[in-house]
Amino acid sequence: MSLRARLFGKRGSASKRVVALIECHLNQNARDPGAARYPAVNDALLDLLRSREVGLLQIPCPEMFDLGLARTRPPGKSIREMLDPAKARELAVQVADRIEEHVRNGMTVLAILGGDVQSPGCAIHLVEQGLDPQRSGVFMLELHAELEAREITIPFRGVRESDPHSFQSDLDWLADLLV
Repeated sequence: MSLRARLFGKRGSASKRVVALIECHLNQNARDPGAARYPAVNDALLDLLRSREVGLLQIPCPEMFDLGLARTRPPGKSIREMLDPAKARELAVQVADRIEEHVRNGMTVLAILGGDVQSPGCAIHLVEQGLDPQRSGVFMLELHAELEAREITIPFRGVRESDPHSFQSDLDWLADLLV
């Protein structure tokens, strides 16, 4: 394939397949100070999506949406304690609107990719009935409930960057999904 074809593609050649993923996979600077796993982006995840010609629907960081980039909070208070469920719900509605718009326009949203196991806003811990309400992030619980209310079914998966074996398992799951 010529460089021109790779750079500009063919008109009308969009894959119409997207994955919704949280902001910190695209910008590690959005993470809580000290939590970044990469200098800039999650290269392995983005390389997989790019190689399978899957578009990206960015989910804004719910922690920044509520608390700002610095995650300002009183001493001794965790981010999870400070996240306002009403703000998480507000953002979940906005993200669900965007997902619904993509679906309405003929695109397939293949997955919702959340955060690492301890993320206060974006952790995804699956149980048979959906997301574990005790361990999943505040925002992901709201997004899952909002999509369920709209009868939109999309698989959720955490991206467990903190453990290489779990991270590889998540990449393998996604690679199988993107076939």
